[in-house]
Amino acid sequence: MKFCSLAAFIVGLVIIAAADDIKQETKDRIQKFHNECQVDPETKVDEAIIEKHLKDEPIDESQFAKHILCMNVKSGIQKENGDVDKDGLKKLIIADTDKVDEIVEDCGERNGITAEESALALLKCLKKHIPRREHHD
Repeated sequence: MKFCSLAAFIVGLVIIAAADDIKQETKDRIQKFHNECQVDPETKVDEAIIEKHLKDEPIDESQFAKHILCMNVKSGIQKENGDVDKDGLKKLIIADTDKVDEIVEDCGERNGITAEESALALLKCLKKHIPRREHHD
């Protein structure tokens, strides 16, 4: 998968003020988390599912949710049991302080019974705070 697709996919992990402002170190960490989650058969997700998700097409969320949880745990914004780590979330959000507080207030509580449901809910909540961009391959 091309990096621009991966970066768009990871918007649930890092709220960014401008995509061009992502530091290479952050890009490398995101890529590393994704690769680590892809190596594990329990959290591997078909790249086509990611592409469909980016296009807001319906997907089978069961395996996708496991992958999102894996990446969220590795990034420090969620615990393995699905609880949101507010401090970890604050550290990953790149925005002004008021915006960070707003996002953490809105997305910082666990929603969902299972850890995977909570991961999907967090992703969906974070996506609400990101300016909509055109998806380009």
